[in-house]
Amino acid sequence: MAPADEISGLGSKTDRPRLNTSADLTRLKLTPVEGFVLSRIDGRANYEEICRMSSLGREETLAILRKLKRAAVILGPGDTVVAPTQGRKTTRSPKSPSQDRGPKTPPPIMVTDAMLRQARERVDGKSEPAEKIPGSVLERLDDGEPVAPADLIEGHDLPVETKRRIVRLHRRLRKLTAHELLGVPENADKATIKRAFAAASKELHPDRYFGKDLGSFREKLAKIFARITDAVQELEKARDKK
Repeated sequence: MAPADEISGLGSKTDRPRLNTSADLTRLKLTPVEGFVLSRIDGRANYEEICRMSSLGREETLAILRKLKRAAVILGPGDTVVAPTQGRKTTRSPKSPSQDRGPKTPPPIMVTDAMLRQARERVDGKSEPAEKIPGSVLERLDDGEPVAPADLIEGHDLPVETKRRIVRLHRRLRKLTAHELLGVPENADKATIKRAFAAASKELHPDRYFGKDLGSFREKLAKIFARITDAVQELEKARDKK
């Protein structure tokens, strides 16, 4: 099998994980989003299909799937799990005859409506906390306007909140002044402008995402970076004229 077909910690992209009905979920505190991903596992969808269904972003979904697999909550095609009581010899105590009643029925894997509702709200952008990236251009220029879920389908290697911010900034790119884009005052000197551009380049330069699955977000990022480059030239020319 070619390495490109492998997903680290999980197996082949085309493997179809299944639920481990013997897993004890009482020991694994699932978040609503993790429960949402778990609810997508039915033994028919493969890992790539699950990533597309979750709309959380490929890397975040894979991280949750790895956690579920490490905890043996989900199983790959060749995985087997020994039940906790298998291979143990149980004895009946004269004083406690009720102790030997055979293996307990494993608790069912429950994904509540509340868990699904909270996960869907996160995907739709209603309740997901914003990523905190100090000095981030995308964060600073984020106007918080709604973004349709359909606009977030592509770009599996980008976090969902980053995709929202890219969409929002791309919408109003031409409405922002050069000073607003770079986050510098109108009387900023060349050193300040260069520092602002360096920070923007570190975050938004296309080379930062080399080899990543960005889909249509690659073009959006390229346009944003090109506009920021133009903004630097605009501010420097304005200073030279003074």
